Amino acid sequence: MEVTVSDVMAVAAFGLSAFALWRQRKSDDLARHLNQLLIQKEMGETVAAKKGELSTNFVNTGKSSYQFRIYNRGKGSARNIRFEILDGEDLFRVAGTAEKFPYPSLEPHQAINLPVRVHMQSPRRATVKLAWDDDAGGGEKTITDDVF
Repeated sequence: MEVTVSDVMAVAAFGLSAFALWRQRKSDDLARHLNQLLIQKEMGETVAAKKGELSTNFVNTGKSSYQFRIYNRGKGSARNIRFEILDGEDLFRVAGTAEKFPYPSLEPHQAINLPVRVHMQSPRRATVKLAWDDDAGGGEKTITDDVF
């Protein structure tokens, strides 16, 4: 049996096609994995677009006047906002504070301002618990903030 040039070319073509098939399957697996990652990223962005994110801080509005600001930093609206004071109750003993909650809705970048009473004997720190509903299921957060 004699090996001719055409036999060598056929074996080389077979080897090259096997290598190309192996590379194609490896590329397909990588593309499938990247598509799954992209789908997960898109789902995460969709959930983040529906999620409200509440935060708070004290704001100095004058020489000795302060307000407690609750604002929505998320991309979705927060509904049925509940507010509970865990520490620093003396700061919030202002008429009308309890009647504002549960607050119906806060759109993105919208805020609620609550007047606070700061004096020499008042606590310098407050801890509050916020709970809300949104399109992503809602959330709950405990925040401690200093007046000064």
